[in-house]
Amino acid sequence: MKFLLLIGASQEAWARLGPADWSDNEKAHGALIAHLKETGEFIECDELNVTPAGARIIRTDNGVTFNSDGPLHGGDDFASGYYLLDCADIERASAIAAQLYESRFAPIEVRQVGS
Repeated sequence: MKFLLLIGASQEAWARLGPADWSDNEKAHGALIAHLKETGEFIECDELNVTPAGARIIRTDNGVTFNSDGPLHGGDDFASGYYLLDCADIERASAIAAQLYESRFAPIEVRQVGS
């Protein structure tokens, strides 16, 4: 089954990170990606713009398109990145989410892709 791990963040959380934190973050992601490739669970991952500037919300009503500034959820919280995985079940995907460096200070949403 495919699962999306959506990494949450906030400007406040990112501002608290120092250079050592960023280095540790990169190392942790590199090691996790390598492991997930070995297990065959890795599909892809990427960062989303750390500041959601430029995000756009699109809606349509009776054929008329409306757009507004994003991110989707207002306030200081936003999605900062994602992993797309192929795991046996949500328990395994959740165990992987708990290994993400960001899980120490930000929520990780785990959702099945498709049905």
